[in-house]
Amino acid sequence: ARSIPIRCCFNYEPPQLRLSSPNYFKDQFKISMMNLPSPWRKWVVSMLRQGQPLLTEKFVFLPLIQGCDASLLLNSTSNNQAEKDAKPNLTVRGFDFIDRVKSLCRADIIALVARDSIVATGGPFWRVPTGRTDGTISNGSEALSNLPPPTGNFSTLQRLFSNQGLDLTDLVLLSGAHTVGVSHCSSFSARLYNFTGVCDQDPALDPEYAANLKAKKCTNPNDNTTIVEMDPGSRKTFDRSYYSHLLKRRGLFESDAALTTNPTTKTFVTQLVQGPIQTFYDEFAKSMEKMGRINVKTGSTGEIRKQCAVYSDLKMGGIRCFGMAILVLLRFLGSTQAQLQLGFYSKNCPRAEKIIQDFVNQHIHNAPSLAAALIRMHFHDCFVRLLTEKFVFLPLIQGCDASLLLNSTSNNQAEKDANPNLTVRGFDFIDRVKSLVEADCPGIVSCADIIALVARDSIVATGGPFWRVPTGRTDGTISNGSEALSNLPPPTGNFSTLQRLFSNQGLDLTDLVLLSGAHTVGVSHCSSFSARLYNFTGVCDQDPALDPEYAANLKAKKCTNPNDNTTIVEMDPGSRKTFDRSYYSHLLKRRGLFESDAALTTNPTTKTFVTQLVQGPIQTFYDEFAKSMEKMGRINVKTGSTGEIRKQCAVVNS
Repeated sequence: ARSIPIRCCFNYEPPQLRLSSPNYFKDQFKISMMNLPSPWRKWVVSMLRQGQPLLTEKFVFLPLIQGCDASLLLNSTSNNQAEKDAKPNLTVRGFDFIDRVKSLCRADIIALVARDSIVATGGPFWRVPTGRTDGTISNGSEALSNLPPPTGNFSTLQRLFSNQGLDLTDLVLLSGAHTVGVSHCSSFSARLYNFTGVCDQDPALDPEYAANLKAKKCTNPNDNTTIVEMDPGSRKTFDRSYYSHLLKRRGLFESDAALTTNPTTKTFVTQLVQGPIQTFYDEFAKSMEKMGRINVKTGSTGEIRKQCAVYSDLKMGGIRCFGMAILVLLRFLGSTQAQLQLGFYSKNCPRAEKIIQDFVNQHIHNAPSLAAALIRMHFHDCFVRLLTEKFVFLPLIQGCDASLLLNSTSNNQAEKDANPNLTVRGFDFIDRVKSLVEADCPGIVSCADIIALVARDSIVATGGPFWRVPTGRTDGTISNGSEALSNLPPPTGNFSTLQRLFSNQGLDLTDLVLLSGAHTVGVSHCSSFSARLYNFTGVCDQDPALDPEYAANLKAKKCTNPNDNTTIVEMDPGSRKTFDRSYYSHLLKRRGLFESDAALTTNPTTKTFVTQLVQGPIQTFYDEFAKSMEKMGRINVKTGSTGEIRKQCAVVNS
């Protein structure tokens, strides 16, 4: 017989993943190999020796989409594009191998083969807990929004890894799997031929290495077939030479190079190169086991598929496809997914950014407070994430997708009509910009990109910093007012609330302080903070954290009664029309207008950073603010076919 009875695999419903003895797995693997027909056995052995395709071209895996549940193995149907057919996964290999092993009726065979294939190439051994069940949902758009792209910068990678409970150490270690395998030119050719949209080369790439790639490998920018070693000269051996290439600026992808743009990760890369190789092996193994536990399904929460490519009603019995497949290291960093890029419209709407900039410069000087309104609009648009009750349908996640601009309908209250957004201004301004761009190139430029560009240009017009705005966003089609209530940081938020809401978006404490700095321009209504003046704890008292002199002045000259909903007050007194750092000076004097402003001085880390911004060069604030703005502008963006280009920003296309 070529199969072992089901009870020899898993004949119970495991409540969690568990390890069996190493000898048991070795014995079972030997038995499985013996039961394979001879041609298959030879093929498996050859794959083990190559370390492929079980560890495929690019690195990380299924956990970053549905979780460790074999959703990647499911076929598309007539009304659903599955993950395997999404752009990031079009070059994933090994499906046939999974199906062949499935026929052996061996639990977790592929997980073990994946691990053992790396061992066979000189790499480390790691533990493989088993007992996963298979998911029944596979949606291609989730691959687009959750898999780190080869063009990802450090902020993008950090956010996407953090979303899965993985830290910077895991990011560096798991990227180390690029020490084996190859990639297609199309995954990185922009670095060679058109990095910023003006036919230039990525300056972060070693010029000699780039010249060699252009001369001998990727000889034209449209090459979609040639493959290139990710770890030149060592792609069949699992070692640490990949990290040495990074320090020489010879990482193939932007996502590789990104590891050296952050002091923490660059230091760790250097330590891996200089330390014992066993340290890399030990730490890589830990990260692999950690990744293998992401959002697993066990027991009755999934099913055991009869065939890995289609879900069934069978709940137990048979091989656990993803128990086999989880550690098949599937491609992600080298996807060909359409991503944000500088100069995205340079060919199909080359005047777009100039049209937007000219309109902003023409009008912001006459109404500088509008700059604050427009950057607030950008912030409120990016921060709203629409999730279903059980956080399952990830394609419904909103982000920087212009959902804030959509009008309410008879059966849906949109974000713009939710309480936190009732004082958001600038909708007409965006509509006017959209009409100008549409007149020049209809149906090309998204409303989401217009918001991002207008926010940047309006801050520059008030004396603030310039930051890069990669474009290529598409517009969302869903807008739900309740999500604004649950996701937008309120002016009454304490430090814990702010930290949680920013962390939910992949933003850290540095981003919290810097983005709050936008309060240096603009105004607020008394209603947003009057409780601090008149009824802070419900006994007609005043917030003791607010400077008494400042509070008395506000009550005497601005918010003269607690029910004032119309009077406006400068958020940065004496400097509301100029983008500077005086806002932070007010915080240290206990004169921040909102509780959320004062909260920045209640935590030692953020208070120290506020003090550094006040005492250091103003250019430091500008540079860091720009970085955080670019980072925020990438929150859960839609690109390619995951959204639409609205004809009118206030309504979805019919």
